[in-house]
Amino acid sequence: MKRVLIPCFIFWCAQLQAQHFNLGFTFQYHILKQVEVKNDQIIAAHSYSLYKVIDNRWKFFTAGQSLVVGTIAQVDFKKFYFGIEPSFELNTYEYLVGYPTSSSSQQTVRFHTLFLQVDVPTYVGYMFKSSNLFRYSVYAGASPVIPYHLETSVKVDQGSADNFDDSDLQHIVYSTKPYVNSVVGFAIHYASLGRLDIRYTHRMNSVGPTYQTTFNTVGAGLTFFLPLHLFKKKIYYEE
Repeated sequence: MKRVLIPCFIFWCAQLQAQHFNLGFTFQYHILKQVEVKNDQIIAAHSYSLYKVIDNRWKFFTAGQSLVVGTIAQVDFKKFYFGIEPSFELNTYEYLVGYPTSSSSQQTVRFHTLFLQVDVPTYVGYMFKSSNLFRYSVYAGASPVIPYHLETSVKVDQGSADNFDDSDLQHIVYSTKPYVNSVVGFAIHYASLGRLDIRYTHRMNSVGPTYQTTFNTVGAGLTFFLPLHLFKKKIYYEE
C-alpha cells in the first residue's frame, strides 16, 4: 500500500506546484478512550447470556491503549497542507458489562480485545498562525482502517471466567470488517523538522447491525521529517 500511495502523492503534489513536501515517520499513543453501547442490555452473540451495559464512560488507560507507528507524506500550499499517514496500529479495547447473578446483585465481566490494524489517515490542514520557528494548525479528514483480530480474553471480578464465551461481544464491540474513522486534530509544527499534535478519532459506523456502538479516542502524536527538499520553495505561511 505504501509503495503505491506515496509515489502517487508525490506526483500529484508536483503537478499542483506545492511549496514544500516532507516525508517522515510518525509515532502516536492513544490513552483516552470511550466505548459506548447505546442500549441498556446486550444479548451475547454466542452464549446467549444477557449482559447489562454498565460502563460507557471516557477512561484513561483502563479502556485500552493504542500504539501507532507509521510513515507520513505532507505537502504545503501556503496556509494549507495535505497529509497521508500509512500506519500500523496495535489497538486494545477493554469493555465492562454486568452479568446478573440474582435479582439484587451482578458480576462484573471484562472483555479485552487485541487488534493489529492498518490505518491510513488522510486529511487537510489549515495553518492559522506562524513565527520564525513554529506554525500552528488544525486539520480534519478520514482514516480507512483494516483490522486483524488477534485475541479476546475474559476476566471476572469473582468466580471463573469459564462460564463466559470470549466471543460474546463479537459484532457488538468488535469485528474484523474494515471501517472508517473521522479525524480532527491540532498541531504545532517546528520548522521543517517535525510536529507535535493532539488527535481525536471517531468511528463513523457501528460494529454490527443489532446494537449501535460508538468509539472515540484521543491521543498524542510526534512526527519527524526526513531532511529531504523535493521542492525548494521556503514559504510556509502567508498573511
